Amino acid sequence: MRQLSPARQRGLTLVELMVGLGIAAFLALSAAPHLADYATNSRLREAGNLLYSEALLAQSEAIKRNRPVRLASNGSTVQVLDIADPANPVQLRERTLPGNVSTANAALAFGSEGRPVPFGTSAAINLSISGITCSSDQRCPGLRVDAGGAIRLCANHLDNCS
Repeated sequence: MRQLSPARQRGLTLVELMVGLGIAAFLALSAAPHLADYATNSRLREAGNLLYSEALLAQSEAIKRNRPVRLASNGSTVQVLDIADPANPVQLRERTLPGNVSTANAALAFGSEGRPVPFGTSAAINLSISGITCSSDQRCPGLRVDAGGAIRLCANHLDNCS
C-alpha cells in the first residue's frame, strides 16, 4: 500500500510572483494621472472646510460677544477679527489655507444676531489653486452666506449654488 506524502509546501513560484507584480505595476501606471487630480481636489476640499469652519466661528463669536466680528480672507490667510472698535480690530484667530489654495481678498462681517452686516446683504468667497482652471472636472468650492446668516459650502462655485 502506498503512503501519502507529507503536506506539500505552499507558496508562489517566481513566475507567479512576476506576473502579479507586472499586473500591479500596470494598474499603478494607469491610475497615476488621476492621483494628481485627486490630490488637488483634496486640498481644495480641505481649504473649503477650513473656510467654512472659520465662518461658523466668526458667526458664533459675534453672537457670543454681542459685537460685530469680521471674517477676512486675503490670499492664503483667513482671519477672524473682533471689530467692536473698527480702528483697532482684535484678531481672534488666523489660519493659513493648505497647499497653493487661495481666495480673493474678501471680508464679511457678522452682527450680534449672527447675520451679515449690513443687514440684508449676502456674500461669497471662492477658492482656487494657482495654475489650475476650475471646471466640472476640477471643482473649486465656494463659501456662501445668505442675508439671513445661513452659511453653506458649495462643491463647485461655477455651479449655480448662490
